[in-house]
Amino acid sequence: MRTLVTALVVGLACVAGLWLVSVDARTDDTGIEAGLLFLIAGALAAVRPRAAIVLAFIVGAPIPIAEALQSGSFPAGIVALGFSVAGALVGAYLGIVLRRTASKANA
Repeated sequence: MRTLVTALVVGLACVAGLWLVSVDARTDDTGIEAGLLFLIAGALAAVRPRAAIVLAFIVGAPIPIAEALQSGSFPAGIVALGFSVAGALVGAYLGIVLRRTASKANA
């Protein structure tokens, strides 16, 4: 069961990262995109806290990779990794706290 949840979360992270690349290509609203990166990485990391950093890179890395391939220089979208890592760490912390609270309530 645990590996199925992990596979599902990693798959969703891949889909989210690719979707965010298309959002980045179609819009100039950086604030909305940064918020989406933070929230998506946080939500996925809350489900699987041990994989928070891996999920952050899966969600955030496609944006600077796509920008580097398009421009051929150092991508400005590298900041996307910062937002996804911050969101994943916050989400992992909240996921751990919620699990501990739920286990104390059941005991």
